[in-house]
Amino acid sequence: MLGSKTAALLIAAALALLGLASLAQAEQAQDGNLQVAFHGNIAPLRLPRHGMAPVSVLMGGKVKTTDKSTPPKLETIILDINRHGRLQADGLPRCPLAKLNSISSNGARKACGGALVGHGNVTSRITLPGQGTFSTNGPLLAFNGRYHGHTAIFAQVATGAPLPLTYVIVFEVRKAAGKFGTSLIGTLPPIASEYGYISAFDLALSRRYSSHGEKLSYASAGCPAPNGFSEATFPFARASYIFADGRKLSSVLNRQCKVRG
Repeated sequence: MLGSKTAALLIAAALALLGLASLAQAEQAQDGNLQVAFHGNIAPLRLPRHGMAPVSVLMGGKVKTTDKSTPPKLETIILDINRHGRLQADGLPRCPLAKLNSISSNGARKACGGALVGHGNVTSRITLPGQGTFSTNGPLLAFNGRYHGHTAIFAQVATGAPLPLTYVIVFEVRKAAGKFGTSLIGTLPPIASEYGYISAFDLALSRRYSSHGEKLSYASAGCPAPNGFSEATFPFARASYIFADGRKLSSVLNRQCKVRG
């Protein structure tokens, strides 16, 4: 089970990043009446020029239409992270996917606390017969797992009243080439859009842990500033949203880091 001190630090890091995100301007993309936004940050922003240091990472987005109609079904969310950042889960416990589909958020914490790597929330627009359309917000808990032979993040979402649901968004963690070295490929289960659609989400990843006497961080990053420069602006992350009608909208976030020391 995750220790109370570690859990408190993880929650504090997530809340700090959510605060940073609220100050950061979101990048937007549009195709016809469909509009998406992407925001994110890392903390701290002062990082080593060579090598990597522990960080907390936040990525989030919004989906809407300009004419207030219901967006097409969102099937996939791909979050690409700059190659100067890294996610690594060596020595972390894994949580079975099947277990998360059948227990509450509190139950997931108790059963898989050792595999917890992040927090967040999901907002959905729900339509129910006789009750109209309304927004509901629920917590997201991110657990380290394994899926189809790849490291994965199992994002368990619990929606609120009056339609309490629990489902899991599976993010496969894949290596990539080019400026974005890590891809989180998230597949949304059908239940996520059965009664409406996801209109916003936030995912904060942060976890310090020890394995075989070594202190490790789930998320690490460096500052890619050239020699002679004390800071750099770089493409921090890219989000791609793939919808059932074939549309794919992507946006890239640029962020600035400073060289530590």
